[in-house]
Amino acid sequence: MSALKNATHNGSGYDTVWRGLHWVTAFLVISVLVVIEVKGELPKGELRRQLMSWHKQAGVAVFLLIGMRVWWRHTHRAPAIVPPLSDAMQRLAGLAHFGLYALMIVLPVLGVLFQQARGNEVVFLGWTLPWILNDTSAIHYAKPMKSVHEWLGNAMIWLVGLHVASALFHHWIRRDNTLVRMLKVHRS
Repeated sequence: MSALKNATHNGSGYDTVWRGLHWVTAFLVISVLVVIEVKGELPKGELRRQLMSWHKQAGVAVFLLIGMRVWWRHTHRAPAIVPPLSDAMQRLAGLAHFGLYALMIVLPVLGVLFQQARGNEVVFLGWTLPWILNDTSAIHYAKPMKSVHEWLGNAMIWLVGLHVASALFHHWIRRDNTLVRMLKVHRS
């Protein structure tokens, strides 16, 4: 039996909203990471500024979406994984998801903070975000905040890679429905 047929035997997937939030967030997180890496390889100029603007816009969008995702996650039950995970696998999955969610909150906040500490406005879809820092007296914190932001960004790259590898492991090796639940429409 193919992995796909074996993994879909329970017929239950995430609902459309849950899947939409997941895939839009995934696109934004991956684009934020790719854009900032590409930007770092470019000479100073207009393209580099545009990429930085996209990085900031997408980062703020991730922050806004994560609030919706947390709410949806707590108000809607996830479809069961079939066959069920061991306790250890459940704990590892929970820890990885916690790390992803935490980084999707902390990274944008740190990004806004270090930009504001440098005296830069952060604009999202033409709207200037409220200043968290009231003045630039925190300028001496900007560089350490940027370093932590970059370090956590690298941690996000590793966690995203682990997330993708885990989904493929579940689909092709363990042959459960973990990946398929996020790909197919829920049938009530």
